[in-house]
Amino acid sequence: MSIATRVTLLTVLLVTLALGVYGSLSMRGRRAERTADLERQTWLFGSALKVALEAAVQDGLYEDLHRLIDRMQVAERNIEVAYLDLLQPAEDAVFAPSSQGGKSSGDKPFRPPSPDAGREERRRRVEITRQPYGEHLYISGREVYAYTLPIVDSKHRMVAIIDLVRDKSALEQEMLRATRDVVLTLGGLALLLAILVSLTVRQEFSAPLLRLVGGIDEVTRGDYTGAILRERNDEVGLLADRFNEMTGSLRDARNEILAGVDAKLQLEQRLRHSDKLATIGQLAANIAHEVGTPLNVIGGRARVMARRAEDPAAVQKNADIIATQAERITKIIQQLLDYARRKAPARSSVDLRRVCASTLDFLEVQLTTRHVVAQLHPFAVPTPPQPESHIEAMVRGEAPVGQLKPPSAPIVTGDADQLQQVCLNLCINAIQAMPDGGSLDLSLEGIVRRKPGLDKAPPGAYVMVAVADTGIGIDEGDLHRIFEPFYSTKTHDGKTGKDGPSGSGLGLSVSAGIVKDLDGWIECERRPKGGTIFRVFLPAPERDEPTDRPQRSRPPARSQADQPLSPSEGNSFEEAAPDMLSPFETKN
Repeated sequence: MSIATRVTLLTVLLVTLALGVYGSLSMRGRRAERTADLERQTWLFGSALKVALEAAVQDGLYEDLHRLIDRMQVAERNIEVAYLDLLQPAEDAVFAPSSQGGKSSGDKPFRPPSPDAGREERRRRVEITRQPYGEHLYISGREVYAYTLPIVDSKHRMVAIIDLVRDKSALEQEMLRATRDVVLTLGGLALLLAILVSLTVRQEFSAPLLRLVGGIDEVTRGDYTGAILRERNDEVGLLADRFNEMTGSLRDARNEILAGVDAKLQLEQRLRHSDKLATIGQLAANIAHEVGTPLNVIGGRARVMARRAEDPAAVQKNADIIATQAERITKIIQQLLDYARRKAPARSSVDLRRVCASTLDFLEVQLTTRHVVAQLHPFAVPTPPQPESHIEAMVRGEAPVGQLKPPSAPIVTGDADQLQQVCLNLCINAIQAMPDGGSLDLSLEGIVRRKPGLDKAPPGAYVMVAVADTGIGIDEGDLHRIFEPFYSTKTHDGKTGKDGPSGSGLGLSVSAGIVKDLDGWIECERRPKGGTIFRVFLPAPERDEPTDRPQRSRPPARSQADQPLSPSEGNSFEEAAPDMLSPFETKN
């Protein structure tokens, strides 16, 4: 709604309301005045009739009373006169107004009074008070004014009562006509006022404001050269001056900002270059740290082998050690390449239960050697309460109830080999965390959860893979860093500690990256009774989405040409066991 329309409606509404109140008060005063005039005329007629009847009674002319009343009604045709004889009640009569020029219709100018509770009440009141009495009331649906007065004889005895009833229909019609005239006049004034105010507001306010809006639109499009002419010496003209000053300030500010942006871009480029150099330096330092130990071992064993070249057993032992350390270096470089250049996954439907089962089959030798009892639990869908109730989500309008149902099968969309690698990394970590044996539990559940960090997003259906062990656990200070690249707390022999390097420290980083690429996440926590539990959350496919037949995950080939499976790194038990058969390690 435009400002002209709004001002017009508001002005017309206020003026019409004021005039309406004034008209209503005027009509009320007029009604009161007309009602008082009607009462006065009835009183005058009653007083004249009272004087005439009392004179006739005092002269003893009782037989002329009816004719006298009938003659006086010629002057007031709207008044009905009832003569109530107190001495001879059988002589009561009602004189209706004449409709034939003052002559009564029929043989008698009166008729017997009909029963009327109001008339009897007025009669008793006058008999008691001996004073006239008037009231406004409704008789047979008509609004009338009734006036009752006593008739006394020469001895001041009350001999009769006259009851006058005057119809107010003429007054109501007059007031109705007056109200209609007031309403029509008020409507015409409101229409005329609306036209005048609308034209005035459009000319004086809307047009200058529209020009100002046009100038603002030009500023929004980036044109700061426009100006608005000051046509009037009032607030609108002052607004135009302020707008012109604002556009000038914006021009200056834009020029300063552009100059500052150019300087910031140059600084950002230099900072980005410095950040790259710092990252490369940190990476080089980490690689030097990880590769330095195997190189020191290789150099030392090579010198020993050179000094003991005549001893075949020493040469064989040192050559094996050198080969092992060389393979260790190769593994570190390969894991670094895997972290930096993860291949695009081949998406298909994957049965996570088969992935977990094949992982346990592949690690059978390690489980037996470390005396670890592994168990794969059946897929389960937890019963309520759920992390998110259906009613709460429906109230917020975030998701219909149908989308909050957990998945009914451990099927996800992803790359089978990469998911196998994630499962292998977590299981190897768990095995290495139990050097004295223990239990390894793999659980699969279909749940409904909201992704961490997305508090306003609707919850979704996920398949959770939980890997729990009863090992030595992870320190509280290391929980927030286990997914960092090159972070490791494990020594050469696979035990946790701070006294030696841990390998590359890329296992959990690679696993977290694979899961993140599938729009999932990994959570880790300490178990109350010892050990660690990793939970991998992978989104379940839509229920109406066609899925391929789940493919059985296969263990990676043990050929040097294939992609290696990197042991999980970065927590308190990252490096693979020495007896694990992998592309980069051999059993000694």
